[in-house]
Amino acid sequence: MSRNVISRREALKRVGGFFALTAMASYSGLAATSCQSSTETKTTVVTGKRLIFFFSATGNSLYVGKTIAGEEGQMLSIPQEIHKENPVYEAEEIGFVFPLYCFIPPTIVQNFIRKSTFKANYIFAVCTYGANYTLFPEYFDKLASECGFSVNYISAVKMVDTYLPYYNMEVEKATDKNTEETLATVVAEINRHENYRLPVTERDRFFYEGYYRHSGRDRVNPTFTRSEKVVYSTDACVGCGICTNVCPHGSWKVVNGKSVAEGDCENCLSCVQNCPSKAISIIRVDPEPDEPNRNARYRNPNVTLIEIIRANHQV
Repeated sequence: MSRNVISRREALKRVGGFFALTAMASYSGLAATSCQSSTETKTTVVTGKRLIFFFSATGNSLYVGKTIAGEEGQMLSIPQEIHKENPVYEAEEIGFVFPLYCFIPPTIVQNFIRKSTFKANYIFAVCTYGANYTLFPEYFDKLASECGFSVNYISAVKMVDTYLPYYNMEVEKATDKNTEETLATVVAEINRHENYRLPVTERDRFFYEGYYRHSGRDRVNPTFTRSEKVVYSTDACVGCGICTNVCPHGSWKVVNGKSVAEGDCENCLSCVQNCPSKAISIIRVDPEPDEPNRNARYRNPNVTLIEIIRANHQV
């Protein structure tokens, strides 16, 4: 009796296609809403008890958001919601959960907040970060004020730092950052509707200013760029298409069996971290260092690849 045998390369291609189809099928309502609303001019109103808006590349912020949401909260993906025209969100509680990029919210998070209206009795923001949060509380306070709402609670959860040019994922995964204890405290404080701001010290200000002077990065959109300037696929690429599905801007495509990066880029590195073949690398640009370990990749152990695809996939 003969047996059909397929190569690992072909298997990964099939896996990538399966994840994409599954994500679109199980998330078709949200994806369809996003596509339709991009051509509408009417105001979209979303209501609920606890609405949590999240952006996540490797699952850290998604995990924190799910934990805060609990059984009654509703999770809303920013890469999906950002396509709605004139959105108004009304709830008893509204929260934002996202990673820090160069100590501030990613561009996609800022753009979503600037184009939306939020109405709630209690509003909170929780960032995930790996090393320092510096001026994040003040920056988010200012952003909210400019957008017409005030924030009751601003905190942070220290987790694996996923910025590959600076950190070896194997070392980061082995480092105890007191994540679960901090997260439990944050959840309890939010559930009690506490009013709180993370403190900002003079050392934080010194660190923030020094970083931006040294890096020369833009202070509003420090990491937003073009994907073809940041990442590329190597010969190990099998064309599975997972990168096309985890990118929050849909800036990857498969051409002749190989992934090609082209389009807007948050520098979130979701494509790099989630590639099953470890076939995507980062283009080194001064003053950034090279990756300390190209074989080390990370996804939060409490989050599946399909969850990241559902949150970020662009139709």
